[in-house]
Amino acid sequence: MIELDASEFHKVTPIFRGIDHNIAVVHSVIEGNNPGRVFADNPLAPTSAFLFPEGTFFYVGGNENDSAFGQSLKNLIFDDILPHAAEKELILFSFSDAWRNRLDALLREKSVIRIHRKVFTFSPERFSVHKQWRDRIPDGFCMRQIDEQLAERQPAYRPIVSSSKKFGFCLLREDQVVSDCVSIFVGKGEAEIDIHTHEKYRGRGLATLTASAFIEACLSRELRPNWACWPERRASWALAKKLGFEEKPDVPAHYWAENM
Repeated sequence: MIELDASEFHKVTPIFRGIDHNIAVVHSVIEGNNPGRVFADNPLAPTSAFLFPEGTFFYVGGNENDSAFGQSLKNLIFDDILPHAAEKELILFSFSDAWRNRLDALLREKSVIRIHRKVFTFSPERFSVHKQWRDRIPDGFCMRQIDEQLAERQPAYRPIVSSSKKFGFCLLREDQVVSDCVSIFVGKGEAEIDIHTHEKYRGRGLATLTASAFIEACLSRELRPNWACWPERRASWALAKKLGFEEKPDVPAHYWAENM
């Protein structure tokens, strides 16, 4: 297995072309919109690849029957990446039952287990009921696109304004951010949503307003919004459906954590 230079990431595009989840995340790395690392079996004509954005999940695709690649994958994860990671946790997604079964066998000795993540598909028709979201902003609040001025006060927004691909919106009460919705990953015409509302302001419909502003901006940019969450995040799950996202079958992932 060889690590590719960023200028070579595009070579693994065919391997991940037909994936049906985590599209924005995977392709944000391939397109250079997010920092990450990409490994392949063959740097000239890859048939299997392993990639991960900085600080998040792991992804594998290609030829699941390549035993040499599989062994190299296991060694890379457990002997190189995880020992040096700040958070020693593995969440590894693949894109076929064949790969998932292969990973079951390959990682069994590491006591890796399967978990599931909820994924959704966006329905513009269902979202259309939120077109008048501006009329529902409460008095004393204002919606604002995240910009340089906001990033100066909120350093967490710096990655948003420093990228030509990323964007986001926040709902303010005076100078306090009460809710924000941002595109943490953008790739292959899709945008992965990250949303947060201050605990004090939850249950008032403010996340719906902020997400509506963000989704409207996605559509104006010809981007398809993506939504995913863990099954226990029922509030996120409910908000997704409210905004016009339709539930798809849960996606399996392989999970390991230190001292699990």
